[in-house]
Amino acid sequence: MVEGAVLVVDAGEGPLAQTKFVLAKALKYGLRPLLLLNKVDRPSVLEERCNEVESLVFDLFANLGATEEQLDFPVLYASAKEGWAS
Repeated sequence: MVEGAVLVVDAGEGPLAQTKFVLAKALKYGLRPLLLLNKVDRPSVLEERCNEVESLVFDLFANLGATEEQLDFPVLYASAKEGWAS
């Protein structure tokens, strides 16, 4: 009984193999996952990197057959270490 999903991706590393697995499961059940880019507080993670990771995740959604609605996923930026998300 799930009504939603949060796809957590490290902003520095980008999507990994387990990201594809988890996303495929969520899409299969018709969920519209929310993307949470974590660790955006790191000095090496600039706005350009966040944009690149978002693009990689979008491509992953598309390659897994996401619907138009699922492709319009909301994005949150977070620092779990500092305890914030926006």
